[in-house]
Amino acid sequence: MSRYVLIETKSPLDGGAYAFEVGKQLREMNHEVTVYLLQDAVFSARRNFPAGEKLIQDAGRSGLRVLADAVSARQRGVVGDRVAEGVAVTDMDDLVELLMEQSDKAIWH
Repeated sequence: MSRYVLIETKSPLDGGAYAFEVGKQLREMNHEVTVYLLQDAVFSARRNFPAGEKLIQDAGRSGLRVLADAVSARQRGVVGDRVAEGVAVTDMDDLVELLMEQSDKAIWH
């Protein structure tokens, strides 16, 4: 079993489902998967945004861990109670830790 970090940068309306789809496939093969939302991908983490809500719910059912970059989220107004359940807002230090210490493989989209 490998540990993957999938970094998604695109909005769910602009092809941002890629990391979630790959993540689900990897989970089916029993790999550990974290999806890190960066830049416009944080719109997936916005509560009551249908395109993103579906991705986050499916991720939870599949066992994907979902993190969102705090700076990207703040810049796009995805803060406080606007963050969907199941998403942890973290800072760039957590992404560096994931890439350097807590993952075997990384995919950036």
